[in-house]
Amino acid sequence: MTSRQAPETTEKPRRGSLRLRLLFTIAAALTPILMFAGFRSYLNAQDSLADRRNELIEIADRAIDEIEQILSTVDTLQQIYLPNVVDGECRGVFETLSPRIPQLSNVAAFDADGEVTCTALGEASGQVAQPAAFAEVKAGATTVRTDAFFGPRSQTWLFSVLRRVEDENGEFAGAVAFPLKTDQLVRTIRLTNLPEDVELALSDGDGQVFGSARLVGVSRDWIAESTGDEDGVLFVSNTERMGSLDIVVRSIVDDRMYAIISRPSPGLFSEFTLEPIESVGIPLLSFTLALIAAWLAVDGLVLKWLARLRRLALIYGEGHYNFRIGNEFENAPDEISDFAYSFDRMANRISERDASLRAAIATRDAAVKEIHHRVKNNLQIVASFLNLQRRQVADPAAREVISAARHRIDALSIVHQTLYQHERLETVHMQPFLEALLSHLAGALGMDETGVRIDSEIDEIDRPADDAIPIALFILEAVTNATKYAFDEDGGVITVRLYEDGDDIVLDVIDDGAGADFEEEADSSSTGLGSRLMSAFAKQLRGKIDITSKPGEGFHVELRMPSDPPKKKTTNF
Repeated sequence: MTSRQAPETTEKPRRGSLRLRLLFTIAAALTPILMFAGFRSYLNAQDSLADRRNELIEIADRAIDEIEQILSTVDTLQQIYLPNVVDGECRGVFETLSPRIPQLSNVAAFDADGEVTCTALGEASGQVAQPAAFAEVKAGATTVRTDAFFGPRSQTWLFSVLRRVEDENGEFAGAVAFPLKTDQLVRTIRLTNLPEDVELALSDGDGQVFGSARLVGVSRDWIAESTGDEDGVLFVSNTERMGSLDIVVRSIVDDRMYAIISRPSPGLFSEFTLEPIESVGIPLLSFTLALIAAWLAVDGLVLKWLARLRRLALIYGEGHYNFRIGNEFENAPDEISDFAYSFDRMANRISERDASLRAAIATRDAAVKEIHHRVKNNLQIVASFLNLQRRQVADPAAREVISAARHRIDALSIVHQTLYQHERLETVHMQPFLEALLSHLAGALGMDETGVRIDSEIDEIDRPADDAIPIALFILEAVTNATKYAFDEDGGVITVRLYEDGDDIVLDVIDDGAGADFEEEADSSSTGLGSRLMSAFAKQLRGKIDITSKPGEGFHVELRMPSDPPKKKTTNF
């Protein structure tokens, strides 16, 4: 594998240590200040002000990390459960996700006109509550995070995440929404250990504050000044009830949600700020020069390069490991330049390992599919052998036994065929799988000749691959029994249904044949191979069989099994 990265042995130009360059710059800037001992209190006051700002910004960073993690989780889960919500399973998705995301208020879906088609709360009616955000999604945005709004169903203030829904032709078909409760979001960011005098709250883009006992709102000018500022700005506000407050406003995401961090300000003439001094002229001039020098030094020697390193980290964080820095850090201080080139080498090695892992996974998947394909072929060969053997046997009972064995092997063959044709090897989509099985059974049992018809009602359900074989064989036994014993020469209809019922998945095999007194029938035939196999398959699926029948009303075989797959046992070996 080739790489555009420069060889590791390439020597980079040395342009001086960052520490030395900062030392000389700060020393030159602070030399006039050291000549004025009386100005020390002013410098201490400025340091204290910076500490106050940095402490609030650090708290804001922790809060922002919490909110961004929640929003990232919501984005991921919204993408995963998008098909379920579009299919009308809003309540089920909400019940699944609400324990994991306690801030989640509702799950809803809208058509292309903004009409509610599905909601986890109440009836599906009404219009989208955020028309401006919906218009952005309709215009082509994949995901939009809205401003705060008052939820008509939850009766509380919410921030919502809208995701675009497209039809099979790629045209706009509506949107799904995951609203988040503002009070729960505030409660989440307050879980960190905070000083007693610090308060965390949230604000929307209009400056409306949620979860604060000190503030009702903040200035829109503050919101505008803080938008896009990654380092944060410290504001001081005088309130009638709380007095002077230090307030930091930080944009969280998409410039629609902001973290508001406040604490009481020590005041102008306190021990932490400006104290009266006899002379301010020369010290003020010196301080101004120091500020200018420090600003230029930090901006030119540190912040500029740290911003580039931050962008580089974000690029690599998105998985673009082939991006190379080139000569971008050629003029950077040695320490930052070394770090950037180390970052570059790390990304190159990760890219190589990532490519190797992807190739290994692709090879593994191909091998597993090939195994399923070969097993299917081998089972078909065995079925062919049994079919040939059946033709050589004259005894009708023996021929029937061989035919039954061949049907069961054919069912196993269909399972493996579905597995290697399915994109996800660990699960089987039951609708095409069972339809293929029933089509095979209709031909194998000669239903066209006997006047028997199979109808199927199979819901969109996925089951683990380990459950597909016993379900298929259970249907095989039930349909075979109905074909043999339920009908006279006029034939009839066998209905196979698979659907979800609460926490269970139900499989029904129903015929409209002559029926029987079920108790007498059970006493006379419960020892048959088919009955024993059906009981064994039901036990393997952790299910329960219920058979009902009355003379003239046909047979109804119901298999009820839990919808959640069994947990795999783990060991230390």
